[in-house]
Amino acid sequence: MTTNSEIAELAYSLHLAANRLRLTISIINIPSAYRIQISRHVQWMINQAQSLGNELQAKNPQAFLSKESTERICEQLGVFD
Repeated sequence: MTTNSEIAELAYSLHLAANRLRLTISIINIPSAYRIQISRHVQWMINQAQSLGNELQAKNPQAFLSKESTERICEQLGVFD
């Protein structure tokens, strides 16, 4: 069975990757079609991270709405220790 800390770590990783991709596509010079495709993938990753709140023991759909809220939960669960 997956623990809450493992779920939180996955949500945090998804948020980090999404933020990094969003930043990268805003900086580099790529064709619009690629930028749109990557932006869709970024949104998918964020949606996946947010939906992981439903997988926690004691479901909390509001748990992983942002990278910051996910960081707070990770700190509470000792993920960064």
